Amino acid sequence: MEHDRARPTAGSSEPTRGFLTSGVLATIGTAAVAVALGVGCVPWWFSHPQRMSRLIGKALPDLAADVGLDRVRLSWSGPLILEGVRLMPADGGSAPVTIGRIEASHGLAAILLSGGDVGRVRIEGLRADVVFDGDHRSNLERLVRREQPTDGTAVPRTARRTPLRMRLEVDDAVVSMIGPWTAEPWVSDPIDLRASLAAHPGGWSEWTIEPVQLLADARMEPAVAQGVLAYIAPVLANATRTGGRFSLRLDGARLPVGEPAAGEFAGLLSMHEVV
Repeated sequence: MEHDRARPTAGSSEPTRGFLTSGVLATIGTAAVAVALGVGCVPWWFSHPQRMSRLIGKALPDLAADVGLDRVRLSWSGPLILEGVRLMPADGGSAPVTIGRIEASHGLAAILLSGGDVGRVRIEGLRADVVFDGDHRSNLERLVRREQPTDGTAVPRTARRTPLRMRLEVDDAVVSMIGPWTAEPWVSDPIDLRASLAAHPGGWSEWTIEPVQLLADARMEPAVAQGVLAYIAPVLANATRTGGRFSLRLDGARLPVGEPAAGEFAGLLSMHEVV
């Protein structure tokens, strides 16, 4: 004898299954955890000094140098901190430029959401050891990439646009210079510099350097006279002996990204008690 299956009536309290089963909920939860872990690992991955060095090299294609880093601290909320920065020529040799600490106010999230605004970038402990050869060329030139075509002639450079934007603050930078004209290096007093990187209405990006008194009543020794000041006062280039004091003021500068030679400088060189 067959029995009819019990069918729920209108007043039955039998529970109904929801649309999201426990298996679906577990899958969604696992995916959410995986996404959260992946997002959280991004700053950790870029905090490795070698990975950050490669990223900087790709972001600055004109830089013909290896970027050495001792420590990197990066998070979504910020700040971005680089410590023990060294710019070394890609073809070998010691680092002519070293920086103790670079701190950018914006974190990874702010940089990405703003499309490249790094915020306020503060540089501390910058030192540049400039060495000139007999032709007045410095070791800093080896840090800049120069494209050469197959025929060996120079490739015309053009200004270009970069998505990065920032305000740069350099505190207590020190520059030393030496050349074949002297056995003792010339060392500057601490220099403070303010600059900004932004888009130009012409379609490229450029650095704008604010007016600053670079040097005041500094010693005019052969290393600085024949290495740098000779470009402003050519009479110093062939001087067998120089002495005295000088001051150097920068009234402003504009340097297009990708074509710094097309930039504009304005300033004043004052020479005191010159021999």
